[in-house]
Amino acid sequence: MDTVDLKKDLENVIKQFEKTLLKIQTGKASTSIIEDLDIYVPSWGQTQKVQNLGQVSLLDPQTIKIESWDKSVLPHIEKAIYESNLDLTPVNQGDWIMIKIPTMTQERRQEIVKVVKKELEKAKIKVRNIRHDYLKDIKKDFDEKLITEDEKKRYENELENITKQYNKKLENMAKAKEEQIMKV
Repeated sequence: MDTVDLKKDLENVIKQFEKTLLKIQTGKASTSIIEDLDIYVPSWGQTQKVQNLGQVSLLDPQTIKIESWDKSVLPHIEKAIYESNLDLTPVNQGDWIMIKIPTMTQERRQEIVKVVKKELEKAKIKVRNIRHDYLKDIKKDFDEKLITEDEKKRYENELENITKQYNKKLENMAKAKEEQIMKV
């Protein structure tokens, strides 16, 4: 069993989960909330990410500012933000768009924690699937007499320990995000 490939696969799950967590609101403004939002620009006939259409920055801890390089795109950015499921209200200032991040109620914080838990479960399922694939490979190698029974058990134990480590990493990341969300 190649632990380098296994760890690489599991690290990809960690990175994806990290990206997902960055997009979850915590009551403070973060450019990562909207940077990857797809904007359809009819005059161009294609979809672009917000970060490719202009500069996304923070005015203050509660406000995101989007300055488009092409002012004719601003209404499309505004529309995409309205239609996204981000619960944000963009305000077109003429030359740029302002998004005020509302302070979160306790109820809203609890809803967002539930989203974090759902995302954690999705990531754990990915880890389980990777583990399952590697277990299949170990069993196949054993059935084809490429490894001994002792090696099979050692590989299975090693796989189990590595997946536990990565699941713990995911849980710690989720817990830190939950604490960040619940902090008033």
